[in-house]
Amino acid sequence: MLQAVWGPDYGEEVKYLRVFINQLRKKIEPEPSHPEYLLSEPWVGYRFHLPGKD
Repeated sequence: MLQAVWGPDYGEEVKYLRVFINQLRKKIEPEPSHPEYLLSEPWVGYRFHLPGKD
């Protein structure tokens, strides 16, 4: 995702991705500190989840 958005020089800049996800959560999550849509997957990354579509 980093390389697709910012280019090949940013593939290792994980902090940018964390900031980006945090900003997205503030915009789309009802309660950003307890996300329902943008979920963190340990050792994988992030996952978009639609509640009720399990």
